[in-house]
Amino acid sequence: MKKQIWAMLCVVTLSVSMLAGCSWTQRGAALGGAAGAAIGGGWAAGAGELSAGEGALVGLAAGGLAGALIGDQFDQKKARDLKKEIENLQKEVEAGKATAKELADLKQKYKDLEDKLRAREKEIEDLRRQLADLAKVRREGQEIIVSLLLGETHYQSGKAELTDEGKKEIDRAVRIIREKYSDREICVRGHTDTDPIKYSGWKSNWELGSARALNVLHYLMEKHGIKGETISASAFAYYRPVGDNKTVEGKRQNRRTEIVILPKKLPETVREK
Repeated sequence: MKKQIWAMLCVVTLSVSMLAGCSWTQRGAALGGAAGAAIGGGWAAGAGELSAGEGALVGLAAGGLAGALIGDQFDQKKARDLKKEIENLQKEVEAGKATAKELADLKQKYKDLEDKLRAREKEIEDLRRQLADLAKVRREGQEIIVSLLLGETHYQSGKAELTDEGKKEIDRAVRIIREKYSDREICVRGHTDTDPIKYSGWKSNWELGSARALNVLHYLMEKHGIKGETISASAFAYYRPVGDNKTVEGKRQNRRTEIVILPKKLPETVREK
């Protein structure tokens, strides 16, 4: 336990040291991921289901997601706070306690932030419209998640190899994604339902989800020429459901592969701080 606590402190300290110059979303993702990695490692080792390293990867993904969402909320809160500041500064200008230029500068700052928030929403709506018949699209923090319901027609039950139909759907989705986000890294995430592994030979749903995600990763590299340094894979088994695993439809929704468009990288000068 002492080693787990020490690891958590080291990870969080390292993350804090890298946050100078980052946006609130980036700070939130870094801190959330660091804490999630440390806690996930400790939990997994204690539970005995995964190794500490595997648990850290799961925690890192979950924590990073929570952190990104928290960071996004900071941007929205900042916009609300700026609006209040503008109202207060307007009164000070009328009372001769502030200048019109100060008010104009603050209004511009508010406009820039509002434009950024609107651009994020438009970006998602455009992608959602293009992939309407193929995938569900959502934004979590600065990540854009394209969720493909790769079920029985895309993988054989308990298998990890993509079928021809599965490959065609991935081809369509990736062409659109790469047209819009050629400068972004992506992560392939494998999800399963809660049905236990009985006949397929996998140790658990972790291995099945991992193998499916990795098969998609290799396919994207081989078929679409995506470079290894710009793509990664992770798995969540059945721990990140989007549907009710007590129903047939819910399980179908949970058997999915997600292509996650990651946030833009920080400039080298920022990452080195």
